[in-house]
Amino acid sequence: HDVLVTCFDLPPEESPWHFYRVDKDADKDGASTREDQRTESRRIDPSHHVAEFLWREEEVVEFTWGLWDFSLTVADIYPRDSGTPQALCVGGSGSFPGSRFDLTAINAELTGQAVIDEVLTYLTPPARGIIERSRLFDFVPLLQALDLSRDVELSPEILQKLSTLPREVTTEGHDAFWSVVLGLACMGAQDLMDAVTVTTMEALGWIDDDGEELTADEIWGMCEASTGVLASVGAWGPDAAAPVDRLDILRAVLRGVG
Repeated sequence: HDVLVTCFDLPPEESPWHFYRVDKDADKDGASTREDQRTESRRIDPSHHVAEFLWREEEVVEFTWGLWDFSLTVADIYPRDSGTPQALCVGGSGSFPGSRFDLTAINAELTGQAVIDEVLTYLTPPARGIIERSRLFDFVPLLQALDLSRDVELSPEILQKLSTLPREVTTEGHDAFWSVVLGLACMGAQDLMDAVTVTTMEALGWIDDDGEELTADEIWGMCEASTGVLASVGAWGPDAAAPVDRLDILRAVLRGVG
């Protein structure tokens, strides 16, 4: 209930709300209405865990909040561990009258200030400054999942190289480097990493000489000295190390281990 109220920015005043388990056979004859289906459904005691009712793909429950009706359908299920965010909004479109869909604000509220503060304490001050200046707190669940408190197993040679980063001398070059590191930390396809890098630099206020958004290639070009070091230790590129080793490298960089 709290997650849905946060994601949909429902008004703060109290409204009656209930969850219902939907009878999938209720509308097979095509004659029953939504209200009929709800009557034929079972109201769920809110003390139950959601996993008791939404535990496989295409399972459905209904949620009513005041006059609003929501249909909740399981799209996919992923295993979770201690590093998995408690709740996360991954996207949305549109908004209710009087509200605005703000993904970053939603995830900041879902994550909670205590968790944000705890996760950011593991970051080296320059990396933490990128998050705080850009206000892109969507990174917090990612950093939480990286488990930055975990010990890294890297050779002294690699740690020595990482201790020299970033090698750029300008503020723009430093920001470009950390934006690239956050993009690499997503451990996704190149398109995703580039999108994250571009979004971060845009949020920090950087633009090109024509006042246009910087491209991923331009951003990487601003920190070639540092990304060259990252490539030499296997953080990216044709000689990239295995994912588990790349994670250790990124943890070391983000924590300032060297």
